Amino acid sequence: MQRSWSSLLALLMSCATIASPAPAELSRPSAQADPAVGLSLTPCRVARPSGSDATGGPGRDAKCGIFTVPENRQTGGRTLPLRVIVLPASSGKVREPIFVLGGGPGQAATELASDYKAGQFADHDLVFMDVRGTGEGHALDCPVGSDEAPAGYLEPFLAAGAGLAACRDELQRHADLTQYTTMAAMRDLDDLRQAMGFKTINIDSGSYGTRAALIYIHMFGDHVRAAVLNGSVPVDNRAPLYHAAAAQRAFNLLVRQCAAEAPCHAAYPHISDDLRTVLHRLRTRPERVTIPHPVTHAPLQVSLSASGFADALRVMLYSAEAGRRVPRLLRDARAGNLAPFAEAAMQSSRGLAKSVRTGLLLSFTCAEDVRRIRPEEVARATKGSFIGDQRVRSQMAACAVWPRPPVPKEYYAPVKSNVPVLIISGEVDPVTPPPWGDLMLRSFPNGIHVVLPAGHTPYNDCTVALSTSLYAAGTARGLDTGCVSALRYPPFTLPG
Repeated sequence: MQRSWSSLLALLMSCATIASPAPAELSRPSAQADPAVGLSLTPCRVARPSGSDATGGPGRDAKCGIFTVPENRQTGGRTLPLRVIVLPASSGKVREPIFVLGGGPGQAATELASDYKAGQFADHDLVFMDVRGTGEGHALDCPVGSDEAPAGYLEPFLAAGAGLAACRDELQRHADLTQYTTMAAMRDLDDLRQAMGFKTINIDSGSYGTRAALIYIHMFGDHVRAAVLNGSVPVDNRAPLYHAAAAQRAFNLLVRQCAAEAPCHAAYPHISDDLRTVLHRLRTRPERVTIPHPVTHAPLQVSLSASGFADALRVMLYSAEAGRRVPRLLRDARAGNLAPFAEAAMQSSRGLAKSVRTGLLLSFTCAEDVRRIRPEEVARATKGSFIGDQRVRSQMAACAVWPRPPVPKEYYAPVKSNVPVLIISGEVDPVTPPPWGDLMLRSFPNGIHVVLPAGHTPYNDCTVALSTSLYAAGTARGLDTGCVSALRYPPFTLPG
């Protein structure tokens, strides 16, 4: 772990003092808030998880519908059709429902429904609601690359910077961008809870969804029975200021893990040098390479710059499986063969770009995170990283032209809650590493933090079993975490 990263987290840990319960202004909706317009659910089918057993039909029985809420709770006017999917409990013992919060910010929760297997969390209805700005009819999307012009997927994320003002103008033709905040989204979620008649709910959240879960608990904690926070983003994490340090930490761990395995070390003895050499070459001159088109598989010529290469590597490290290919990809790239890296980068970066509505990401982060980043902090926070300051500078430039509504000071108040939580971290997570989970735990004296040999938001049989136990018991005390010690990293990709 780099000294700058450990020092920063030590400072944050010392500042995250436990506070009294949330003030009234944050713990309930505004007295002037308009109620949600309505909810209607009808039978539907949800696709099975990819790679699952296809017996029993092409999909899973579910209920689908639209939950309509006002865009502006103070003035009324435009309404937002929030898509909702409910996967009904499959056992005869129905417990409190589980509300699923996606990440990003900008991920549509209903897109996650097919990831949940039949029989998983059998005692609970699973409820997915697209938060405002993510779904059809209200999505705030600024496309970053497209399948028609896929070379854009290999450009650094938000590289357009202030050029995103054009997307802002287009979105503002129909949307009031000042109404898209985490607090507004969580008021929508609580309206849904009330509309469905639930007194208490459980929460399953991942990545930036853990920030939303934290704010929901801050606002409506009396209605939360238990929560899973996978890949913690506490309010102290001013995204994307710490992305570079987190990615460098993950890369350094990967290098050390390879060095500890004789076959990997023999095959790739100079991983860090390989990366430095490739980045130096690309800074001198971006290189063109031919790879298969991600959809048609026809030959596609793309250009790789140093910043694009570094950002693609960061995204690749999200997955422990993809990360195990990195030493070989870097060795090949150093030898002059950039095609394998570019093809792998296209897959991972395209997947991330398609899962996030960039306009909503900017609406959330510009108001809540980026406005707290001081320009003089950037060089210090990104020093010594393979990414450098490009991502932070680009997002700050984009936020300079993006609407930033005021955020109540209570949003940033330290949280203390007795809600039992399970906090999950991946050891080599390149964006929300375990120290952020340690910090999040300080808000939850009835919580537990487990670290898995994995990347970002690990999701496997062990995490499902731990979550199931938490939801069943309603407490993190005595949770059997034995499955964690049995987990192993996937093997490194070796030559041949």
